[in-house]
Amino acid sequence: MKRLATLCLAVALAAVLGLPGRAAAFDEQTVLACAFRQALAILTCKEPDKYSFVGIRDGIYVFNSFFAKGFAEFYVQINGDHAIFTSRVWHGRMPSGRIHRDDTAGCVTVAVDAIACSKQRVARCCGSP
Repeated sequence: MKRLATLCLAVALAAVLGLPGRAAAFDEQTVLACAFRQALAILTCKEPDKYSFVGIRDGIYVFNSFFAKGFAEFYVQINGDHAIFTSRVWHGRMPSGRIHRDDTAGCVTVAVDAIACSKQRVARCCGSP
């Protein structure tokens, strides 16, 4: 009887450990900042490392970069599953991108309409769970 109980317990434990579990949480803020940095690079034909993430002000992601003749701030506002990119140096131009979150993989993808000088249209970053 003791052997049967041990065998049942071992089978139950193996079944529980073998089931796929929930994905571990990832730092969505960091992953979003990474994806937005890449999207800004696509929208301006620059390298992502040219943009510095300053922080979040009132829910708006703020980046800084040298643009045209001086440093400028770039803003990314989230509206549902869209990201709206703005900057004073763009004189009213407000490109947007569609945000896709993959919680299972811990990734965020931002699809933007790239300008002629950019070959990429998708910015993707993943966090380590």
